[in-house]
Amino acid sequence: MNMIIPSHYVHTRATAFFDKSSVPAALLSHHNTKAGVYGRLSVMRGAVKYFGFPDAESTTPDLELVIEAGSFGISPPQKWHRIELLTDDTFFNIDFFAEPDAQLNGKGFGQVVNTSKA
Repeated sequence: MNMIIPSHYVHTRATAFFDKSSVPAALLSHHNTKAGVYGRLSVMRGAVKYFGFPDAESTTPDLELVIEAGSFGISPPQKWHRIELLTDDTFFNIDFFAEPDAQLNGKGFGQVVNTSKA
Protein backbone atom coordinates (compact mmCIF):
# COMPACT_ATOMS: atom_id res chain seq x y z
CA MET A 1 0.00 0.00 0.00
CA ASN A 2 2.81 2.46 0.72
CA MET A 3 3.81 3.05 -2.86
CA ILE A 4 4.66 6.16 -4.81
CA ILE A 5 2.07 8.09 -6.80
CA PRO A 6 3.49 8.75 -10.29
CA SER A 7 4.84 12.29 -10.50
CA HIS A 8 2.72 13.20 -13.55
CA TYR A 9 -0.56 12.41 -11.75
CA VAL A 10 -2.57 15.44 -10.64
CA HIS A 11 -4.42 16.11 -7.40
CA THR A 12 -8.11 15.92 -8.30
CA ARG A 13 -9.93 16.22 -4.99
CA ALA A 14 -9.63 16.02 -1.22
CA THR A 15 -12.24 14.83 1.20
CA ALA A 16 -13.27 16.61 4.35
CA PHE A 17 -11.63 15.40 7.53
CA PHE A 18 -13.53 12.43 8.93
CA ASP A 19 -13.90 11.04 12.43
CA LYS A 20 -15.83 8.13 13.89
CA SER A 21 -19.15 9.97 13.57
CA SER A 22 -18.65 11.32 10.04
CA VAL A 23 -16.76 8.62 8.11
CA PRO A 24 -18.82 7.61 5.04
CA ALA A 25 -20.13 4.04 5.17
CA ALA A 26 -18.64 3.44 1.69
CA LEU A 27 -15.12 3.70 3.15
CA LEU A 28 -15.88 1.07 5.78
CA SER A 29 -17.10 -1.44 3.19
CA HIS A 30 -15.60 -3.14 0.12
CA HIS A 31 -14.70 -0.49 -2.51
CA ASN A 32 -11.89 0.52 -4.82
CA THR A 33 -10.48 3.57 -6.51
CA LYS A 34 -11.29 3.89 -10.18
CA ALA A 35 -8.88 3.16 -13.03
CA GLY A 36 -6.10 5.73 -13.12
CA VAL A 37 -6.81 7.01 -9.57
CA TYR A 38 -4.63 6.68 -6.47
CA GLY A 39 -5.97 7.42 -2.99
CA ARG A 40 -3.72 8.81 -0.24
CA LEU A 41 -5.17 8.39 3.26
CA SER A 42 -3.58 10.74 5.80
CA VAL A 43 -4.15 10.15 9.50
CA MET A 44 -3.97 13.23 11.73
CA ARG A 45 -5.00 11.57 15.01
CA GLY A 46 -5.55 7.98 16.09
CA ALA A 47 -5.10 5.13 13.62
CA VAL A 48 -6.76 3.52 10.61
CA LYS A 49 -6.43 -0.10 9.52
CA TYR A 50 -6.40 -0.71 5.77
CA PHE A 51 -7.57 -4.09 4.47
CA GLY A 52 -6.67 -4.82 0.82
CA PHE A 53 -8.39 -7.57 -1.16
CA PRO A 54 -7.29 -9.36 -4.34
CA ASP A 55 -10.67 -8.82 -6.06
CA ALA A 56 -14.25 -7.61 -5.62
CA GLU A 57 -15.53 -10.92 -4.22
CA SER A 58 -12.75 -11.78 -1.77
CA THR A 59 -13.49 -11.56 1.93
CA THR A 60 -9.99 -12.54 3.07
CA PRO A 61 -7.53 -9.64 2.83
CA ASP A 62 -4.21 -10.05 1.04
CA LEU A 63 -2.88 -6.96 2.82
CA GLU A 64 -3.45 -5.44 6.27
CA LEU A 65 -1.74 -2.21 7.26
CA VAL A 66 -2.12 0.08 10.27
CA ILE A 67 -1.70 3.77 9.43
CA GLU A 68 -0.97 5.81 12.55
CA ALA A 69 -1.20 9.55 13.24
CA GLY A 70 1.35 11.50 11.22
CA SER A 71 1.52 8.81 8.52
CA PHE A 72 -0.27 8.05 5.28
CA GLY A 73 -1.00 5.09 3.08
CA ILE A 74 -1.48 4.99 -0.67
CA SER A 75 -4.00 2.73 -2.36
CA PRO A 76 -3.34 1.98 -6.04
CA PRO A 77 -5.95 2.23 -8.80
CA GLN A 78 -8.64 -0.44 -8.73
CA LYS A 79 -7.36 -2.12 -5.53
CA TRP A 80 -10.35 -3.43 -3.59
CA HIS A 81 -10.14 -2.41 0.05
CA ARG A 82 -11.91 -1.15 3.14
CA ILE A 83 -10.80 0.67 6.27
CA GLU A 84 -11.49 0.44 9.98
CA LEU A 85 -11.00 3.25 12.49
CA LEU A 86 -8.95 1.87 15.38
CA THR A 87 -9.45 4.59 17.99
CA ASP A 88 -12.40 6.69 19.10
CA ASP A 89 -10.48 9.88 18.31
CA THR A 90 -9.28 8.91 14.80
CA PHE A 91 -9.24 11.90 12.42
CA PHE A 92 -8.21 11.51 8.75
CA ASN A 93 -8.80 12.58 5.19
CA ILE A 94 -8.15 11.25 1.69
CA ASP A 95 -6.56 12.97 -1.29
CA PHE A 96 -7.08 11.57 -4.77
CA PHE A 97 -4.60 11.78 -7.64
CA ALA A 98 -5.42 10.83 -11.23
CA GLU A 99 -3.78 10.50 -14.61
CA PRO A 100 -4.03 13.92 -16.29
CA ASP A 101 -6.28 12.51 -19.04
CA ALA A 102 -8.43 10.27 -16.78
CA GLN A 103 -12.16 10.55 -17.45
CA LEU A 104 -13.63 11.01 -13.96
CA ASN A 105 -17.36 10.61 -14.38
CA GLY A 106 -19.87 10.88 -11.55
CA LYS A 107 -20.25 13.20 -8.62
CA GLY A 108 -18.49 13.49 -5.28
CA PHE A 109 -16.87 10.23 -4.22
CA GLY A 110 -18.38 8.66 -7.32
CA GLN A 111 -15.76 10.37 -9.46
CA VAL A 112 -12.90 8.52 -7.81
CA VAL A 113 -14.36 5.60 -5.83
CA ASN A 114 -16.25 2.54 -7.04
CA THR A 115 -18.50 0.61 -4.66
CA SER A 116 -20.18 -1.57 -7.30
CA LYS A 117 -18.79 -5.08 -7.64
CA ALA A 118 -20.27 -5.44 -11.12
